Order: sequence, then C-alpha cells, then structure tokens
Amino acid sequence: MPVRFRFLLCCAALSVAACAGSKAEEKSPKQTADEAQGIKERQEGNLTVKMYDLFHSGHADVWEYYEPSTGPDGKPAQRLVRKEMDLNDDGKVDVWRWYNDKEQVIKEALDLDFDGKVDEIIYFDERGEPIKKELALDFKGKPNTWKYYEKGKLVRVERDTKGTGKVDTWEYWEGGKVDRIGIDTDGDGVVDQWVKKTGT
Repeated sequence: MPVRFRFLLCCAALSVAACAGSKAEEKSPKQTADEAQGIKERQEGNLTVKMYDLFHSGHADVWEYYEPSTGPDGKPAQRLVRKEMDLNDDGKVDVWRWYNDKEQVIKEALDLDFDGKVDEIIYFDERGEPIKKELALDFKGKPNTWKYYEKGKLVRVERDTKGTGKVDTWEYWEGGKVDRIGIDTDGDGVVDQWVKKTGT
C-alpha cells in the first residue's frame, strides 16, 4: 500500500477513534470508557501513554503521550504532547508528531520507506502551515535538502548536493517559480555563481 495512502488511512482511523473516545469519556468513568474502545494505557514517568490498535492487528499501532496539565476550568487535565504511529504494522514507529500547549502540531517526522530512519521533518506555525522542511532525499536518514516557507508558500530551497553536510546550492522562489539559483563551487559556504531562471 502506498505510504501516503496508508498515512492518510491511519490518520482517518485515528480521528474516528478519537471522536468515539471523546463521546465515551463523557459518560465516565474515563478509564472504563477507554477500555470499552480498546484503548490501553501505561505510565512513563509523568506521561500517560494511550495505545490504540486501529487496524485490529493485536498490538498497538498508535501511541499518544499526555502530560499533566490544567484545564480551562482550573481542574487537573491531561495535554497531548506527542503522537507516534506505525503505518505498515511492523511494530516500529513511522510517524512522530509533537504538539504545543494548545495541542497544535508543531513538528512532524516521517520514515517514508520504513527503514527505521527519518526521511522528512516538517515544522509548522500556529496556523498549521509549514515553515520549514528537512528532507533526506537519498533515504539515508541525514537531511540534504531544506525547504523554507512564508505564509505557506515556498520561498527558498537549500541543498547539499555533494554530501559534505554543508549547503552548496540555494534556490530562491517567487510566485511558485524558481527565480535564481546560487552555487558554491569551492565549498566555503559562500555563493560563487548565480544562475538566473527566467520563464521557469
């Protein structure tokens, strides 16, 4: 199954489970409601980990991490801080998400080829729009491409084309098109050559 399709399917299933869980929790007690939904819990230090088996494989494929917090009413509550997902049911995490104090996603890491290495990391602003992406396009787990966004639009791409760990190519974007490209030819981190892209 294609990675992106599996990812979307897992997210959809998790949304359904979350909605069902919320309705059940209103009946209280909360723990009984979770058990009725097949949700298991464990403690890791001060974190409560909820485990879901969304694909009914007999083991967890989604883990939600909550920390103690205070609700709007001033009463003790739990705040979602991280979520992990196993998309191909091999027992290993393929997607990691981190949340801010408003439970908005601020960072997401993806293992796109299921080899245990992160291939893409996305950073989000409070509106849920990407502000930066780090990609390991060679699928070796080490970023070699960085994309920067403003108001959700791509404005710059930096690349390490030689595998040295340093950026050697800069692409500047305007209006959805490459405007110009800067190239570092001697490895000193400074642009030595500009290529103007017109009509691209």
